[in-house]
Amino acid sequence: MKSLIYLTLSCSLYLCFSLKTQAQDTNYWTQQFGTESALLSGAVVGGTKDNTMLFYNPGALGFLDSSSISVNANAYSIENIKIANAIGNKADFKSSQLASIPLLAGGMINTKDDRWKIGYGFMAPVQFNFKGIARVDGDYDIIDNIESPGAEELIGESAISDKLSEVLIAFGAARKLNDNWSVGLTNMFTVRSQTYLRNFSSYVFLNDGNETTLSGKISQNVDYYNVRYAAKLGVSYQKDKWRAGLTLTTPSINIMGIGSVAEDVAAVNLKLIDDNRVSGVATDRQTELKSKFKSPLSVSAGVNYVGSRSHIGFSIQYYAAIDEYNIMNVANNTFVRPEELAPQLTSDEFMNVRAAAKSVVNVALGYEYKLKENLFLYLSARTDMSYFDKSLRDEPGIKTTISSWDIYHFATGFTLNRTQSSLSLGFLFSTGSTDNYLQEGSITDPNENTLLKGSRTITEASYNSFGILLGYTFHFKKF
Repeated sequence: MKSLIYLTLSCSLYLCFSLKTQAQDTNYWTQQFGTESALLSGAVVGGTKDNTMLFYNPGALGFLDSSSISVNANAYSIENIKIANAIGNKADFKSSQLASIPLLAGGMINTKDDRWKIGYGFMAPVQFNFKGIARVDGDYDIIDNIESPGAEELIGESAISDKLSEVLIAFGAARKLNDNWSVGLTNMFTVRSQTYLRNFSSYVFLNDGNETTLSGKISQNVDYYNVRYAAKLGVSYQKDKWRAGLTLTTPSINIMGIGSVAEDVAAVNLKLIDDNRVSGVATDRQTELKSKFKSPLSVSAGVNYVGSRSHIGFSIQYYAAIDEYNIMNVANNTFVRPEELAPQLTSDEFMNVRAAAKSVVNVALGYEYKLKENLFLYLSARTDMSYFDKSLRDEPGIKTTISSWDIYHFATGFTLNRTQSSLSLGFLFSTGSTDNYLQEGSITDPNENTLLKGSRTITEASYNSFGILLGYTFHFKKF
């Protein structure tokens, strides 16, 4: 059985109408900010001409010559996600969303000292929405024939809803040391919020003359927000046709956050441990929990060559790993009732919200060609490796991630420059796949000791997207 997943890419641009586009929830480079930076796939760490350097390399802010630059960006997208056979044969998750996402708005503040540049920006590095429901109704041979001859009728349903977003507020300053060197620092405050809900229910009717009902239910809910801080230090070197840059982003520092976690598990007439049928529940809800979310140490480097007609850019970024941790720490309350069914089981074993990240390296390559005096062609590509840590699969607790595979982004387009503004048109394509996607709760071989779910299944998943970019940048005045 194969699982096919179509997600959408939310474009970093002023206006984007896209088909099958959605950011994934375990990737760092899905979003790019600003039209030129998006068309170059982020290969601009060496430096470019607008205030997106606030995000890519604050050191390059020192070389800007406009006192106030506006690069406003919104994404308008149709988001389609499909997970084939999510719970069983032909029982698919399907999710369609119409979204309007603010991706970048910012500018520069005029200073009396031309050696100093100060910038600000608002960005949306993560926007992920998923809603899916799947249902199966069929006959399965689950119960021993002595108790229930033949196959039993089973009705099962699974639903997942996940809304994840991040808003990044950035304030940066750069000092131009001389004609060739500039250094800068960006203070980044990120507000992250997530609401995750998963429900599973399964009913089986015995062939015992009384149609005795067995059932298993699981409900999980996670809802939190978190504010964290990180600093990005950058240095930029420019001479003649060459630009080079290096940045260091600190691990995040937790500022504040509050959330809640709830889980309900119910079993009716199931043989969970021995040959005796039992009924019971495991339930708890904990609120006003302190939350934390971690982003890793990161190092990026880039070089750009700006010739008379051609501009070539290359960037590479390393993200360090993050060890497993709890987004919220749950108290070890009594979880199972009646308690004598399993007095040793407590809430923290099942309700801690687990997170981790493996180290990844992303690279971007961009090319710009001057067709006419004010008309430019762009071609670019970048990797977007997933930081999903497979070790989480074997850990107890709630895992709220859905995507877990690498994707690859390609962009092409044109920019028309005017005296104080520029217009851009681009086409974006993304693709990715994995043959190691973990599918939870697929009803292919249901049994009683897993609450009438089937075993976890490794399947295939794929990602394809297409988008159209329309961008606008306005330069107010020169220094």
